[in-house]
Amino acid sequence: MYKNNVRWQGTMPYVYKRSIICLLLVLICIHIPVLPALASQATSYTYTLDEDGYWTRTQDAYLPDKTITNLGLAAPDDLYIDQNNMMYIADSQNRRIVKYSIDTGLVVGVLTNENLRSPRGVFVTDNGDIYVADPSAKMVFWFDKDFNLLQSIGRPKAPSYADTPYEPLRVAIDNGGNIYIVGEGVYNGVIQLSSSGDFLGYFTVNKTRLSFIQAIQNAIFTRAQLENLVARVPTTFSNVFIDRKGIVYSTTMGRNSDSIKKHNTAGGNMLIDQPYQSSSMTDVYVDDKGIIYTSIHDGYIEIFSSTGELIFEFGSYVFDIDVSGLYSRLPTIAVDNNGNIWTADGDKGYLQSFKPTDYALMVYKAMGLYEKGLYDEALEQWSEVLKLNQMSVLAHNGVGKAYLRAGLYEEAMVHFEVAGNREYFSEAYWEVRNTWIQANLSWIAALIVLLMLISFLINKLDKNRVIYKKRRSIKRKLYKVPVLKDVLFAFKIPKHPIDQYYNLRVNRSGSALGATIIYILLFILYMAYQTSKGFIYQFSDIEDMDINAIVIGFLSILALVIICNYLVTSIKDGDGSLKQVYMIPAYGMLPAMVSMLTVIIMSHFLTQNEAFILTIVMIIGVVWSIINIFLGFQTVHDYTSGETVVSLIITAMFIVIVTIISLIIIIMWERLWEFLKTIGMEAMYNVFR
Repeated sequence: MYKNNVRWQGTMPYVYKRSIICLLLVLICIHIPVLPALASQATSYTYTLDEDGYWTRTQDAYLPDKTITNLGLAAPDDLYIDQNNMMYIADSQNRRIVKYSIDTGLVVGVLTNENLRSPRGVFVTDNGDIYVADPSAKMVFWFDKDFNLLQSIGRPKAPSYADTPYEPLRVAIDNGGNIYIVGEGVYNGVIQLSSSGDFLGYFTVNKTRLSFIQAIQNAIFTRAQLENLVARVPTTFSNVFIDRKGIVYSTTMGRNSDSIKKHNTAGGNMLIDQPYQSSSMTDVYVDDKGIIYTSIHDGYIEIFSSTGELIFEFGSYVFDIDVSGLYSRLPTIAVDNNGNIWTADGDKGYLQSFKPTDYALMVYKAMGLYEKGLYDEALEQWSEVLKLNQMSVLAHNGVGKAYLRAGLYEEAMVHFEVAGNREYFSEAYWEVRNTWIQANLSWIAALIVLLMLISFLINKLDKNRVIYKKRRSIKRKLYKVPVLKDVLFAFKIPKHPIDQYYNLRVNRSGSALGATIIYILLFILYMAYQTSKGFIYQFSDIEDMDINAIVIGFLSILALVIICNYLVTSIKDGDGSLKQVYMIPAYGMLPAMVSMLTVIIMSHFLTQNEAFILTIVMIIGVVWSIINIFLGFQTVHDYTSGETVVSLIITAMFIVIVTIISLIIIIMWERLWEFLKTIGMEAMYNVFR
């Protein structure tokens, strides 16, 4: 966090210069280095995610506390804090493990051994046994609490391990003594060994994710061609951790999702999907409350709830200056028994602790109360958080969940909507809708029966079909209005597309004005579809949309389709005129328009689990419209089905070519305009200077 520079205007008076020089000399003379150094305020902002999944600033969650620079660390790579508040530091370049007492601020022991070459990972069990991962020695070393070497666990000898590399970077031990190892260059997953070093298999593995190009290659390449490509392997794990309950956590670098995982016994991920996860996580640590702390290579710290919901992010990257709480490389993170975060700068070799603020403690307390089932107390605590931050997504989610568990579903919906939590909003809305249906089911049934009875009586009593004739009379009057008749012609297309498009071809039905009105209605309906669905299905706000771009895009696509198809069909002996080509898509779009209107209305009444209904409605409408338009081009141009397909493919290729050429012209014009503007400004400067 930096302030703007303030410049002196004019020449500084001599007396000011002399005073400043004297003050600097005094400060230099009285400067005494004090370790550890204390920081009094945050040196970076704290961020969280808003209701739309974008970063937003919030109150400071942690403040830099202690900076430890006198331990002589060289490239510290891993930290572990045991239940006695003892911190174990993997001091890799010094080939040692440093045991540091957080409570006293003193080094209470140094683990050295002639076999250690570059210790990169450290883990301590509840009985004090120390496990050290050393990739240079290609070993995991097992020491007792007195630093005596008990076992050196080398490369597994099992045939199933084959030629997999064995260079342990990180290590963790579960309650049964099984060893979990993250190895450098191991794509098969997290190595799992027994307490005696026998290979048990791979606990979990990252799935290979293909790029778009790779997916195309899989579809069109032969087996021999695929074998000649570069091997496609999953991303490797960067760390593994096991909490006091025996739950395994892992981090992965190079992924924008599933960067952090909380594993079940089968190795699957139990965390919820997040809209954002860093792609360069280096370490993970979990405290006794289940709060997940992760370190990011570039100096950021991210904190998640036990279910994977992002709580806070803070920190920053800095290379050439020393600022508390900012890092040049952040390889590891740990949390002590007091809730303070500890980190190590991997390049500069110092330790940095962070103390939680009252705001962070309130959030954690509210989360803990909710997880214990104390919903009333959690609601009260979350309400206190809201007093500090009215737009806190975490707080609104917490209040909403408390209301949901208490059966106050309408109140829960209000908070879930503010938090942008559509999943829980849907759950609360289902309860509200179910209650309303149960309360009004008798009235709904009575209304349906009444309507059916009225329809039956009309059919029985209206022998002379007076009502039917009246309806036909009104319809004939409407059709006497030319423009209205041309617009209503669209309702005839879905029933008999070939016959009605033939009428359009011979100029007996439809008009350019009617088609234009339909296009305008289509655009209005499309904008409503984008902005006016129910909250559960509405993912974009109108204030976030570029209306100008949408209008220009709509008109451009429409113009390209019409002009390119007319030019292509003119070359391929199509009979349709430009006016008719303009009218064909408009009159064929009615099913899609009806589907959009239906989805808009139904989205206000359906829950998230019923999304398939809206999908089916849209698919039916869009496919029906595509068929109508296809038959329209075929009929108007007097083509066969094959000729129509060929003409549409050529039309699509023509659209792509025109688009590319247009983009090139726009880019070149912008460059030319910038060049001419620069020359003009330079000329004006030389003339009037």
